[in-house]
Amino acid sequence: MTALQAVSRWFESDISHDKYFKKIMDELYEALHKSQTTLFCLMQKTWVYHWNIIGSDFFQLHEAFGDQYTTMQSELDRLTEHMRYLRMKAISQISRVVETSEIPEASANPTDKLMVSQLLSDNKKIIDLLTEVVESAEKVNQYTTSNIAQDLIETHGKFVWMLRSFLKE
Repeated sequence: MTALQAVSRWFESDISHDKYFKKIMDELYEALHKSQTTLFCLMQKTWVYHWNIIGSDFFQLHEAFGDQYTTMQSELDRLTEHMRYLRMKAISQISRVVETSEIPEASANPTDKLMVSQLLSDNKKIIDLLTEVVESAEKVNQYTTSNIAQDLIETHGKFVWMLRSFLKE
């Protein structure tokens, strides 16, 4: 049994008394949790790279990474508070957050180009996960959930554009 399946069983029993929340499918629940834990790890990775950037592009990347992780902190709060509205609990143990995240941890001593390349890939991944949230949410008429995920997709699309432009891809 995966960590998400175990939490999902808790979720089902916790909401069995409330007819409205019975409509929330496991698919939406798992998509939200994967997105939330992955966004948390992406925020942390971006924050670490913000601290550890060196080289001729220091000022530019330090500022860009700072803006990105700050934005992600707000996004994470918004997404997680919405999950609480849906009576879902965020995974609280850091080890479980890392375990359920869809992106790897920060590399040790990466170059500035590797940092940007990894963050580009990771932002593309979060867009894919948030797209799954949109699709799952709309199946059960959770349009607010869909709208929140779409807002985050827009932001990470901008991050992808900026990081891709830095790498001249």
